Amino acid sequence: DVMLNPNSTISNVAVSVDQRQVATVRTFTFKNSNPRDFSDFGVLGCQYFSSGKYYWEVDVSGKIAWILGVYSKISSPNKRKSSGFVFDPSVNYANVYSKYRPQYGYWVIGLQNTCEYNAFEDSSSADPKVLTLFMAVPPCRVGVFLNYEAGIVSFFNVTNHGALIYKFSGCRFSQPAYPYFNPWNCQVPMTLCQPSS
Repeated sequence: DVMLNPNSTISNVAVSVDQRQVATVRTFTFKNSNPRDFSDFGVLGCQYFSSGKYYWEVDVSGKIAWILGVYSKISSPNKRKSSGFVFDPSVNYANVYSKYRPQYGYWVIGLQNTCEYNAFEDSSSADPKVLTLFMAVPPCRVGVFLNYEAGIVSFFNVTNHGALIYKFSGCRFSQPAYPYFNPWNCQVPMTLCQPSS
């Protein structure tokens, strides 16, 4: 059973007592904040996975922005640890999404501006490859499937009969993988749910 790790948060978010819900407690506007501030809403799951297959579901109803998926620490001597996450100080995170790509240990999808769904892939430039995802039915609940050995992270629209949203394949995990949740700049909570049958 996946639960949120309250020890992996900072002051911008709050985790519920039952460790199943995360919400932003302080929001920012793009005008007066550094884009790096938006990465400070992330929370890891308590459980980590170094083998096997796992599935969890997240209720994102009513949210106008969120990022979720899997995080796995990337080993590198140039990286420093901060709030449970690894940041590369040599990378310019001018784009808020710059850190959300596999080369930095993130296999995630997200929503911004109420209706823009994206997947974040690696690219050869400093800017991430942001893929726009089409949703026939906007998801109120997203299922995340991790197959550690096969290197697969898949996302499903539980609201639309479990339709595949996006699949990362060929993921190379050198460290344990953690569920990753980011309520982003939206105070509506993200909630872990029991998987639908």
